[in-house]
Amino acid sequence: MWRLGGLRQGFCVLLLVEPEFASRSIPTDLRLVPAGEAEDLHPALKSELQNQPDLGRWSPSHLCFYAADTIQTGDYVLRDKRGLKPQVFGLWTVSAVETGSGAKRDAALLLLATSGRLVRSGHLAGQVIREAEARLGKVPEVDQDGIPSSDDRFQVKVGKTVVTWDGRQASDSAEATGSVEVSWAATASGPGKGRGSLTLSPRWASPMIGALKVEGKDGLAKALQGSPVRFVGPLYRGGDGEVRFQR
Repeated sequence: MWRLGGLRQGFCVLLLVEPEFASRSIPTDLRLVPAGEAEDLHPALKSELQNQPDLGRWSPSHLCFYAADTIQTGDYVLRDKRGLKPQVFGLWTVSAVETGSGAKRDAALLLLATSGRLVRSGHLAGQVIREAEARLGKVPEVDQDGIPSSDDRFQVKVGKTVVTWDGRQASDSAEATGSVEVSWAATASGPGKGRGSLTLSPRWASPMIGALKVEGKDGLAKALQGSPVRFVGPLYRGGDGEVRFQR
């Protein structure tokens, strides 16, 4: 189990993924759920399907990033001592169901962490995790008057793909109610399949204003760029959480 302390920023990107791409990475006993069959489809995706019914065969998915001051495993604590390089855990899940029971079980297309030690920790628990780089700070731009941008930047690089969010939280931030819970199944690093869950108890939540950019030419970048709709938010801050792995 990993404990996430001092959530600095956490958010998800809601998008659609082509079934041909997603089906390559999910366990064999799971079936993708097309957007046209999803019962809890987000309004942003519902609107897009009304305009483009052919997208009903695509699958809803979430690409999420969580930046924390500390991540504690059973053996050590990774800490951002100077407040410049938080630890980031990320996951990309797609809607799926178990072929036998029909029970809802999201499938993980990608797990990532910004520490090689966390990558190894996940591998020992049967999880395939890719190492990534992350940068958080202000957008490094100035306007025509030489005034620095006030927008924030959240950037993650995994392989040859770079995902960048530039923007800010909306002014109507409010105390978060309840918790954020995600569970998934994934192709394991050994026999069988890996399962995992994330539970987050944030203190604040707010809408996000800005723009998302995906750069790169590898398979991951193309899959993210190919989504006809990308909805970002809300932004979570404060509080803590935990990540659990099991086979």
